[in-house]
Amino acid sequence: MRKIFLLIILVMMVISISKTSAAWQPEIRIGILSGVDSVDLEMSEPCNIVDADTQKIIRAVKAGEIFTISVGEMKTNALEIRGGYELTVAINGKKYFGGVRINKDKNSLTVINLAPVEEYLRGVVPEEMGVYFSTEALKAQAVAARSFTLKNRNRHKDFDLCATSHCQFYGGVDSAKTLTDKIILETRGEIVTYGGVVVDTNFHTDSGGMTEDVADVWGSAAPHLLPAKELETKTQAWTQEFSLKDFAAKLDIGELKAIKLSKLEIGKAAIDRSKSGRVKFALIIGTKKNLQISGNDLRAKFSLPSTLFDMKIDGDKIIFSGYGRGHGVGMSQRGAEAYAKIGWTYDKILAHYYHGTALKKLY
Repeated sequence: MRKIFLLIILVMMVISISKTSAAWQPEIRIGILSGVDSVDLEMSEPCNIVDADTQKIIRAVKAGEIFTISVGEMKTNALEIRGGYELTVAINGKKYFGGVRINKDKNSLTVINLAPVEEYLRGVVPEEMGVYFSTEALKAQAVAARSFTLKNRNRHKDFDLCATSHCQFYGGVDSAKTLTDKIILETRGEIVTYGGVVVDTNFHTDSGGMTEDVADVWGSAAPHLLPAKELETKTQAWTQEFSLKDFAAKLDIGELKAIKLSKLEIGKAAIDRSKSGRVKFALIIGTKKNLQISGNDLRAKFSLPSTLFDMKIDGDKIIFSGYGRGHGVGMSQRGAEAYAKIGWTYDKILAHYYHGTALKKLY
């Protein structure tokens, strides 16, 4: 009887340890606010406010208590409020998963959400790819978002990632959906690796017909971020027009005389176009000066949807006409959806867009 009792205890300990181990996941620091004088906070469960440097408890807060942290009254360099995996924090009324850290920098505060990765993804995946996408496309998005997250820790000075398109859109608790929660759970801990190491898994809305070599966008080559073909070409067509006067003024070239840029052919390179057909540079001829400008700079200056475009002078205006949405590097979200609809699984989709990679279960 005693042996049976000890065996039961041992089994319970193993189960307990297993559950604890399964619950572990990395924590991500997401920048929510910066340069503010004060912030209103509300915790979903009782917590302690601690000095982030010494871990000394400053005071306790009750569940549902709304309190204010102001730069003038804050006596430490940084404060932290943490809790269990079920904890949420309302920052100026908007709820986020996990706890919070407040950094004081001279006369302002930086407010950082401290969230477990899987909880963070609950506020990312439905923001980056709507729930109307196919299940396998959503799974590919979840794994890509998780990989990007873990690869890009410390991307900012005081935190890992911001909550905007510069990193990944993060909408917090209100963005979470039942379908994407299920998909995140089903792919829990899965990441994209190259040579066994987690890699950047950039993604964008629509490539227009072929994704881009990362070296042609940001200058640094990566063996897994090479051009990939799509099922469909000339997708997400767009046109934007500007007056010749406004165009020339923005580039400071005097009067516009001519534009030299080879014709767009998707998947065909030229001296001024990349392998996918995106604009590497265009030559703008003006009365004041001639300007060789990159496709990326043209996109930024004129808020163009992509660099997969043609441009021409038409009377007193200049017309940009192109395809796709976004930088074109890595996985095309609409391209992933097209592959999912013909029966591709998420692992096949990821392997298509991230060359030579393999999936790995990190936790």
